[in-house]
Amino acid sequence: MIAVFAVSFVGLLCVSAPIVVALGGSALAYALISGNIPITTLVQTTFGGLATFPLLAIPLFMLTGNLMATGGITPDLVRFARLLMGHIRGGLGLATILTCAVFAAISGAAVATAVAIGVVMIPAMAKAGYDDDVAAAVTSVASCMGPIIPPSIPFIIYGVTANVSIGALFLGGVLPGLLLSAALMLYMYGVATRRGYRRDPRTPLRELLIAAWKSLPALFMPMLIMGGILSGMFTPTEAAGVSAVYAALVGALVYKRLTWRLLPEVLLKSGLESGMVMLLVAISEPFAWIVAADQIPQILVTWISQLTSSPYLILLLINIFLLLLGIPMETAPALVIVTPVLAPIAAHVGIDPVHIGVVICLNLVLGLVTPPVGAVLFAVCGTAGISLDRLGRAVWPPFLCALLVLAIVTYVPWLSTFLPRVLMGN
Repeated sequence: MIAVFAVSFVGLLCVSAPIVVALGGSALAYALISGNIPITTLVQTTFGGLATFPLLAIPLFMLTGNLMATGGITPDLVRFARLLMGHIRGGLGLATILTCAVFAAISGAAVATAVAIGVVMIPAMAKAGYDDDVAAAVTSVASCMGPIIPPSIPFIIYGVTANVSIGALFLGGVLPGLLLSAALMLYMYGVATRRGYRRDPRTPLRELLIAAWKSLPALFMPMLIMGGILSGMFTPTEAAGVSAVYAALVGALVYKRLTWRLLPEVLLKSGLESGMVMLLVAISEPFAWIVAADQIPQILVTWISQLTSSPYLILLLINIFLLLLGIPMETAPALVIVTPVLAPIAAHVGIDPVHIGVVICLNLVLGLVTPPVGAVLFAVCGTAGISLDRLGRAVWPPFLCALLVLAIVTYVPWLSTFLPRVLMGN
């Protein structure tokens, strides 16, 4: 029966069926052919998968990101980053990476970060003499910090699916996200030095302080989310609600760009984005239930144990598999497919659940910029007006820097587990 389940799933993908149809269709085919599973069980698991309090954070964080983007956070944030780092060699590129890191801690989504920052910074870098393909490539890879630096939609999906603390996952993504930011900054500085990109004049301290003050409401958002979670004032889901209210107040009262006229558009966009993710999570529940019922993870554990018992080699195999999977598949559907299988395998060989969660999410996020395809690459091509062929070639150097960071995060678990253990005792 496992063969029926696998063949129906792969077959639906091969005929270009949407991933939701492939997940639900393979579960339905298994139930009908086996005759051992009532259809009502599939329906119950589908709705039961949505009846989880932590999943409420997904639409709330998406609403927060859209409220802040519409409310005018991007211009002030970009201006502050440019004034702060523009006088350094390659400063505009460094400012782009810094802005992506901060915006990532608000939106939690790679594509949203790439579009919001790219539409401002890519033309600015091109005007300052940067090669447009280099500017687009750095923006593309830097946007991958969106789902790694908290809050993170992939971490929420993984945490719910694998029954791992979402707060611990949020903390576990901080150091890897900062490491990725540092690696990209070093790369950008090297390219700017080699190609002689010009620098902005040094900003007077008074002007820098004014820019910092104007961007302070946006910079406070990550501290509000993580500070509230760590202090015990609210859970990650409640933090999402608080951040949505905060974003609305800041956009309306501080930046004064969020109006009642724009609110229906923001709500509609957030609802559509949330609906796609929540439908995927719901339909994945029968799929995950059948995977567990047929003991597929245990079968794979036995098979892998015959190959090797080394956690290092197992992590290498997981990385290769996920990098290949991330090329054709979006992060969210890939997560709901691989988590029920890979999480038990990692637990069997003693890999920390937070560590493997960060590794899985970082792997799949890099798939968004894996040449020659990837959702972020397509978004940046439209934003920068550059061909996919040129961007696909230019993105390889920063992408290899990101792969180096992935290797470090994979084999130095301390980067993912230190903050959760110190601040949460996990």
